[in-house]
Order: sequence, then C-alpha cells, then structure tokens
Amino acid sequence: MTVTTFEAAVTRAVVKLLLGSRKLKPGVVITGGDPLGIEDKIEMGRHAVETDADLLHLEYRAGPNPALTGIALFLPRDGRCHIQSGCNLWLSKSGNRGLILPQAHVRGHFRLAPREIVHIDGKPAEDMSEGIERASAWLTRQVMRPGVQYDDDQCTLWAQAA
Repeated sequence: MTVTTFEAAVTRAVVKLLLGSRKLKPGVVITGGDPLGIEDKIEMGRHAVETDADLLHLEYRAGPNPALTGIALFLPRDGRCHIQSGCNLWLSKSGNRGLILPQAHVRGHFRLAPREIVHIDGKPAEDMSEGIERASAWLTRQVMRPGVQYDDDQCTLWAQAA
C-alpha cells in the first residue's frame, strides 16, 4: 500500500468512524498530511476563519511504516480560531460512533457532525485509554481489510494540505 493510498484509506475510515453512514456536508473540511508546525497551524487557522469551515487535520508519518500519528482541529468561532492539537480518536464499548478526544488537560471532547465539529462538555468515560485502543483497533481493521470500498462522496480529502 503506497503512502497516498494509505492516507486516503485512513481518511475515509476516520470519516466513517466519526460520522457513521451520514455524509459530510459543507462546513467541515478533512485534510491530511505531515504533522503541522506552528506556522502551518497559524495558516490553517487563518484559512478556517476565512472560509468559516471547521477543519480536521489528520497527521501522518510517511516512510516504510506509514501511520496516523495525530489529529488537529481548527474551529473558527466569532472571528477567532480555536486550535486543538494532539487529539486522539475514541470509541465506546458499543462501537456506535467515534469521538475526538483533545489532550487530557482540555475540557470535554468533540463530535463530528455533517456540517460542524461540536464541542461537548465532559469526557465520555473515566478511563480514556480503552476507548482509544478500541478506535485504533477499529481503524486498523477497516484500513487493512482487502477489498474495502468507501463512498468517495462521503468525505472531502485534501491530501498533503498545509
């Protein structure tokens, strides 16, 4: 699997984990590429404010063992952009729908809706590690399954953005 193919497969799987069968609509953009430096984060934040679109950036490690290494959120609100980096995916025991967990010191968690990324007060569970492991395992199963097909209209993919 090439790096580009891997990134596309993971991006589609993340959207499926976070949205289920619903379709992504204008108002949210999913990007993927290298981890973002401070200047890149500032530029992405400016872009989010200018377009009034929430951005979810999937950070990938390239090379012989490509991997999803992190998630950054850019949320334009009231002319400012709130940035959350170092986020993780989380999945409940029932496996219904994934969430985005910010770093441990940040209040709440995030849910991807078709038109926006919503902040929800409180953590979804006491121990976050099991849910993070479930999300990682789910993602691995989705990406590594042969013959998995995704609906390209379900997500907007801007590969190598930043």
